[in-house]
Amino acid sequence: MSNEIIKNKIKLLADNLQKLQKNLPVSFEDFQKNDVVASASERYFQIVVDAIVDCNQILIEQNNLEVSETYFNTFGILARTEIFPAELLEKLAYCVGTRNALVHRYENIQIKREYDDIKNFIPLFLEYLKIISDKFL
Repeated sequence: MSNEIIKNKIKLLADNLQKLQKNLPVSFEDFQKNDVVASASERYFQIVVDAIVDCNQILIEQNNLEVSETYFNTFGILARTEIFPAELLEKLAYCVGTRNALVHRYENIQIKREYDDIKNFIPLFLEYLKIISDKFL
């Protein structure tokens, strides 16, 4: 059952990561100018992060690891395993902060930082997706 769930989460991750890559403007100026594109990019980013966290939680459960109380900690728990390179998970964990800032509309997030974070996490998302796809698809 959980293998089918993780496969569905991987598909959700892959589909929305592709949409994020396709729609995120190459330049910050274009991102800033177009509210629709910026909003779509934010939503795709959120869905990608949520799918990754869901995969993390499934893997934690499958491997009988300690239950995480936060999205951020799911990365740290998995970093102590052989499933993913710890260095990747340590970097990727910070996508949760960006996700939370977007979802909860934290006032202190600046649009330039938001754009840079989204853009900089894409290669990490791709690496995560390759590893988890190779193991479960």
